[in-house]
Amino acid sequence: MSRPAICILALSRISDDPRARRQGDAFWDAGWQVVGVGLPGGVSPAPAWLVGQQGDDGVETADYRRNAGYSRKSDLFGFWAARIRDGADLLAARLGGSVACRSYWRLTADARDIYDRASRIEADVWLANDWKMLPVASRLAEEKGGVYGYDTHELATEEFADRLRWRFWKRPLVRAIERRSIGGAAVVSTVSEGIAKRLQDLYSLPRLPAVIRNTPVFESAHFRPTAAPIRVLYHGIVAPGRGLEATIDSVAAWRPEFNLTLRGPGDGHYIDKLRRRIGERGLADRIVLAPPVPMIALVREAAAFDLGFFALPRTSRHNEFALPNKFFEYVMAGLALCVSDLPEMARLIRDYELGVTFPSIDREAIAAAVNALDPESIDHYKGNALAAASQLCWERESKHLVNAYRTTLLRTRTRVA
Repeated sequence: MSRPAICILALSRISDDPRARRQGDAFWDAGWQVVGVGLPGGVSPAPAWLVGQQGDDGVETADYRRNAGYSRKSDLFGFWAARIRDGADLLAARLGGSVACRSYWRLTADARDIYDRASRIEADVWLANDWKMLPVASRLAEEKGGVYGYDTHELATEEFADRLRWRFWKRPLVRAIERRSIGGAAVVSTVSEGIAKRLQDLYSLPRLPAVIRNTPVFESAHFRPTAAPIRVLYHGIVAPGRGLEATIDSVAAWRPEFNLTLRGPGDGHYIDKLRRRIGERGLADRIVLAPPVPMIALVREAAAFDLGFFALPRTSRHNEFALPNKFFEYVMAGLALCVSDLPEMARLIRDYELGVTFPSIDREAIAAAVNALDPESIDHYKGNALAAASQLCWERESKHLVNAYRTTLLRTRTRVA
């Protein structure tokens, strides 16, 4: 087979997007031609393969407000006209099918810009990262040839199910988009077994989607014995819905040798709100709000800590099936883990003896789990994490991804011949 070409589509800054970037690296290392098309910016160095960002070649970066018709703050009529139109589009999307598809193209300005840029590219495979890129990938395959794949990092129909407004307005659009296009995808993949099974049930898929876990590239880390202060790390997006408020509140009940670092990008107003919360509880000497580090440095920077932490609430099936990047990055860095007792994470905690879980997102449960640990038990879990890292790595997972698309192309080309 001649050298195949793949276009990776992501509504994200691809250089900083662990999933999309690792996908590109996997195909590049396998000898494919790789182009990524996503949003502009990012703090990480560019990958070896080409990333075509919005804003390149004089094309303006997408601005949803400008495209929606209310770029001038003083234009109140235009503002409310755009809001009413957007609401009508989302309401119409509840009808599903072609109506939802038309609404999608009106509502998603960044996706239109990504489609415009990607339409200048020739590819054998159009790989959609998450549901917002699924219509783009299917349209490109129909118009330009090739096949399209769908990789969903979340259980999209449940992603913000704890928000009433999202459930009423956005979920019908997500479900209609997936229902319309998922069946035509040559490969469907996701990050956990729970999501794969749910997708198969929702859309009566003939095959279970491939499970490609969000593991990092293998990095050799050294064992570092635990000593006071015991450093606990949360890294990831700093945003509501991630148990950060309960985590902060719990620190007052942690033994004094533990401290906490929250590291990652987030909305400045929300970060300020967390900073005030820390101050009001008298915890400024025990909790650090740290800026994000480049994606390629996450594991290396995490290795200075002792305990990897994530308090994800059980508020939806989306959270129940979560198996996030950070879980595997903590493992690769050789940390003990302390996370919510959710099925996908808890199973790996048990299988590899990686740490402890807590049953609910409240300060008492979190504090009890942290206080159950001591340097000896943390060192035991650290050793297990270092042993598991060679199995829970991208070198293993990526083989399944590349083989799935290689097999699909061979099958397609054989039919054509």
